[in-house]
Amino acid sequence: MARSPARAHRRTAAGHPPVRARSAGRRAARGRGGRGGRLGRGAAAEAGRRRRRRHTERYGEQPGDADEQLPSTGAPKSPTPTASSAPAASTTRTAPSGYRTARDPAGFSLAVPQDFTRERQGERVFYLSPEQTFRLGIKVAPPETGGPAAVMSRAAADGPSTNPGYHDGRITETTHAGHPAALWEFSWNGFSAAEGPRHTYDLCWEESGRMYDVWVSAPVGKVKEAREYFDVAVDTFSVTAS
Repeated sequence: MARSPARAHRRTAAGHPPVRARSAGRRAARGRGGRGGRLGRGAAAEAGRRRRRRHTERYGEQPGDADEQLPSTGAPKSPTPTASSAPAASTTRTAPSGYRTARDPAGFSLAVPQDFTRERQGERVFYLSPEQTFRLGIKVAPPETGGPAAVMSRAAADGPSTNPGYHDGRITETTHAGHPAALWEFSWNGFSAAEGPRHTYDLCWEESGRMYDVWVSAPVGKVKEAREYFDVAVDTFSVTAS
């Protein structure tokens, strides 16, 4: 559910093996036709692909994509609300200066910066800044067992798997417009050295039989701007008739 600025995406160096052990490893690799090094690189690449898949399952974003996530928590979900339990429309808030109100066909509205553009990725909707420096994501889903706090706790437990270099994660139980909510904030490494470390703010809450998740992800050097985008997004978020 990275709406709010985060929810924010928050290591020990191994010592080098003895020289003789490394030499033995190289001899063993040569004894197998010199493929040991290539196999090692292949395994590392596959591990990287697995991390990307897990991150994409949560946030729907890939490096270089018109992204950023929610990952599936694997928790049992409540029955999908029927048409009779569709959420009632709430009052649309006014967008502050420098923002515009995005009335999304997915059934909600919120204020986003003027130059952010919309991108739909499966069940997630993104509003992206130029160059995708800032990624504002929204997901609407059926409620899950345990409510927002449990959902965020499960997601945080899987943080190291879904967000490479995950650290400084914390969850705070709160409310949003009078509804139970949970804020998850964390930092992580990003997908590449070129992208660099990022910080995520992520707010999840239940309203009118749905679970809403809003997050913002940004470079760690731009967390002040990210927090503003996040706060404006959740403060102006309204459920509309989809």
